[in-house]
Amino acid sequence: MVTTQQTKEICEIIRLKSTQVFLVAGTCLITVMVTLLCIGFMTRYEVENDVANVADVDYWKDKVATSQKIWYDKGIDELNEALRPQDLTYPKNVRIFVIQGIDGRDWAAFRFPTSDASRGNTNFIWDRFPHLARLKNSCSQQFPCQVASVSRALWLGIPLDKVPDNQQDCGRLFNATQGPISILRQAQLAGLRTGFVTTQRITGPTGAALGNANGNFECDESMPLNSIKSGCQDIAQQLISDETGKFLNVLIGGGRQMLSSLVPNTKYDPVDEMLCESNDGRNLLKDWRNQKLKESKINRIIFDLIQRRDELESLNSSSFDYLMGVMANGDLSGNSKAPSLKLMVDKSLNVLTKYKQGYLLIVEQFIPSGIDKREQLQLLNDTLVNLHKDQDTLTLVLMTNAIYPKPSLDVSEETETISLLPEIFNEAESEIQKRLHQMPSESLLFAQGPKSSIFQGVRKETFLAHAISHVLSRSRVRP
Repeated sequence: MVTTQQTKEICEIIRLKSTQVFLVAGTCLITVMVTLLCIGFMTRYEVENDVANVADVDYWKDKVATSQKIWYDKGIDELNEALRPQDLTYPKNVRIFVIQGIDGRDWAAFRFPTSDASRGNTNFIWDRFPHLARLKNSCSQQFPCQVASVSRALWLGIPLDKVPDNQQDCGRLFNATQGPISILRQAQLAGLRTGFVTTQRITGPTGAALGNANGNFECDESMPLNSIKSGCQDIAQQLISDETGKFLNVLIGGGRQMLSSLVPNTKYDPVDEMLCESNDGRNLLKDWRNQKLKESKINRIIFDLIQRRDELESLNSSSFDYLMGVMANGDLSGNSKAPSLKLMVDKSLNVLTKYKQGYLLIVEQFIPSGIDKREQLQLLNDTLVNLHKDQDTLTLVLMTNAIYPKPSLDVSEETETISLLPEIFNEAESEIQKRLHQMPSESLLFAQGPKSSIFQGVRKETFLAHAISHVLSRSRVRP
């Protein structure tokens, strides 16, 4: 028989286990309740504060038609991209592509094919850049307006009406202890490698502004005698002998007839009689080579001077510290054997990325009248598509029509056109289109990469230089 004592022990054990079971069950129940409450609070917070992933908020998609859903799904991808948190880092490299001769109307029209409608929308790569700014054309309110002043506003950050007239007493300007410096020189001072590539001549308005060149005379032939006596140098001389030009790691473009006298005049690369021709017996190409030879005796450097496409194609450019290429007597459009934009950009980037220290590359594509603009835009698009995808690189594409009219200050081109509407619409269709095309238009600036978000809104021309200067100051190479 079970004794009374044994019965008591059995009851205590059962009571103890019942308590443990109750505690465990209670704990599980409380855990489940707390979890459900947390889920409820988080769901309500996400809905009220829009922190949920758009792709997860699909309740509204069930309400749209099937024919809409495919487009809404694509739109969600774009929204997710737009809602992605902005990168707080600064770029290590900056690439700027400047297209002279294209404006918003051209770009919008050439996006669509003309012959094969089945191809649909052929968006260019810059269509996918996340940020876009418009740069005002204040040149249309200046009289007279010089293209050189526009370039200085873009690359030096000085308003058009404040840009000094460098043709007046330029000897005093050359002897000044401190003058304005371009973003190219700022990048050099920040320890970045630098390059300038152009399909125009390197002594053009863009090259002159980037090289901090004073005066508007591309070579000695165009300089008045009193300017030479006052101590002026032409733009070609300054690009080779001044600090900015000396430290340029890459300089490729046209303009041989400004740099040297008695250049070869061939069928495929004729001398451009509309441009300046040096006649003082100079050979600035030889001077550049001698300059680098002298430098290499102090610090070993690898450099080369090339003047033909085949030389550039065969060049192992990744081993060079400095590269200069003068590929035409005038602009590259005048040389049927000039290298492609893609080839020049690829070789330039090989030079600039040699030491992994960061770089600033400025590429100018000049599209003169009479050239197939659609084809040129496609070449630029192909060049950008094939660039190395670098998360540390800020890429900008600036499009301007390069048309700078000279209206009077009290009558703009637009108001003058409106006042003449009856007469204008009696003109031939071709004349109307020409008049509309030659109206001043703002420049478009597309941006992608670290800190591309600062390029937004409608800005003055000077904003480009100010924004790049800020980026360069934070991208400074530290020893």
